[in-house]
Amino acid sequence: MKVRLGRYREGGFVYEDYELDAEGKTVLEILQDIKERIDPTLSFRAFCRAGICGTCAVKVNGQHKLACRTRVWGDITVEPVDIAKPIRDLVVEHETMHQKLREGKVWFDPLPTNIPLKPDELRTTQRSWDCILCGICNWVCPALAQDGSFGLASTFTKAYGVIFDKRNANREEKLRAVAGLNPHLCTHCKNCTFACPNDCNPELLIKLIEGELVKEGLIQRKEQDFGFLGF
Repeated sequence: MKVRLGRYREGGFVYEDYELDAEGKTVLEILQDIKERIDPTLSFRAFCRAGICGTCAVKVNGQHKLACRTRVWGDITVEPVDIAKPIRDLVVEHETMHQKLREGKVWFDPLPTNIPLKPDELRTTQRSWDCILCGICNWVCPALAQDGSFGLASTFTKAYGVIFDKRNANREEKLRAVAGLNPHLCTHCKNCTFACPNDCNPELLIKLIEGELVKEGLIQRKEQDFGFLGF
């Protein structure tokens, strides 16, 4: 099979083709084969190989996927993700994701005493905790492509679990921080939800956060519009 790699080098992209017997392998296995057997200069990110760390996100035939979970048959084209700043080959900059998490204060501040949760209560935040911060929801987001002040779908997905978990000691502080990340810029196109490899439904979680912020008077209710579509 033929594997075409879109590689970022010295300010631009180049495409290189490789022929190898890789039918039925995962994209990550294919990348490892190329690096170990053909081209040791190839750069890409991968750690857990099990769909847990989220670092191996790439575009496979134009769709954003986790390389370790994507098994392929036939010719493929592998490229870096969209929107994120490329560094080398398939590696892109992740610091923006980490910075937005810091700005939104997306971490858990436990109460001094333990509060047990029932299974039904845990289910309300399960989708948030399932997020592995792979960033795919961000790289398919038209709001982020248009305005870098948008706090990232991944940030709001993780923030939901912090805000709505009753064991968190600083809910109001977290709400104010998240409000400063402009969740109202979300176009609710659902691209993030369709692309999420863990079915976290980021668009729904953003909508619920927006509703809570409106309820608390931290943002204004957004009038319905379709500006990003040009209507």
